[in-house]
Amino acid sequence: MSDPFSAEASNKVDTRGVRATYERWPSLAREGFKVKVELPGRVRSKAYVLGMGGSASGGDILAGWLSGREGIEMEVFKGHLPIGDMSDAIAIASSASGQTEETILMMKTALEKGATVVSISGGGKLKEVSANLGVPHIDMPEVVAPRYMLPFIIFSTLAVVNRGLDLGAEEEAVQAFTAMDEEAKEVNISVDPSKNGAKSLALKILDKTPAIFGARVTHGVGIRFKNVLNENCKKHAYFDGVPDAFHNEIEAWEDPRTDFVPIFLRHSLESERDRERTDVMFDILTKSGKSPVQLRGRGKPSLGQLVSLVYRLDMTSYYLAVALGRDPFPTRHIDALKKST
Repeated sequence: MSDPFSAEASNKVDTRGVRATYERWPSLAREGFKVKVELPGRVRSKAYVLGMGGSASGGDILAGWLSGREGIEMEVFKGHLPIGDMSDAIAIASSASGQTEETILMMKTALEKGATVVSISGGGKLKEVSANLGVPHIDMPEVVAPRYMLPFIIFSTLAVVNRGLDLGAEEEAVQAFTAMDEEAKEVNISVDPSKNGAKSLALKILDKTPAIFGARVTHGVGIRFKNVLNENCKKHAYFDGVPDAFHNEIEAWEDPRTDFVPIFLRHSLESERDRERTDVMFDILTKSGKSPVQLRGRGKPSLGQLVSLVYRLDMTSYYLAVALGRDPFPTRHIDALKKST
């Protein structure tokens, strides 16, 4: 089979070197976990990530990872804070651009509610406001566009939460880095589609609309995959959560006019009921000729499974953009929307 995702094809459409940034993902993850911030000594039980869009994706993924841990609460707020007292919480305000007004407002509100606040950005107004308010700030390294900062956001957020909530996650973080290293070898552009999980998935969804499904633990990964398909590939996709999809969405698969490919994101921390029902749904769609796909991350450590899977899916979006002849970097409609509002 010829490779439609060759370096030559990539170089023709990738005008800003997005691929080079993706190749940095394992090192960006390690860089993120090395960050140090000063926090008051006491251990807290809650962590909140404040952000919008891709800047909140790291929080979404970590919240899924922590969803099965008793006594630990992690939630992502986008746009407003509907809770009261936050004196027992760490709040991480995340904005890759540093210019997101909603994130800055949420940070100020979290301070007023008594939270211990840390900010993460690539500079901008968030950094300036943090300095004025005495909020510890983490500087993001420079990359080609904010949405490609995800591994640094995940692991810098984890570094803060790990200390503030006393998670003891150092060993699992190291295992996650190893999983990303292994994934990087497989999804590298030099690897043939028959052995490259990202390229092979891109081929399966090239002429179809991805319908992505995930349980609580993979919810953040699913949302991220949908978003990068939209932004990198300029392609429609949608995500539905498990178990909600079993109560309504499943019936739509009887429609013969749809041309979707169902993609199930699996993980070892799925609840037993979600696992059983997802297996049944997969069988139903297989027998219906819908050719569903199941995807898992690498290894046994739960965080490594998540970050290696999100790496493969982001690379899938990149290779799909190459095959479609679409530059993954520009987001013209988003830029036009921002300028007009």
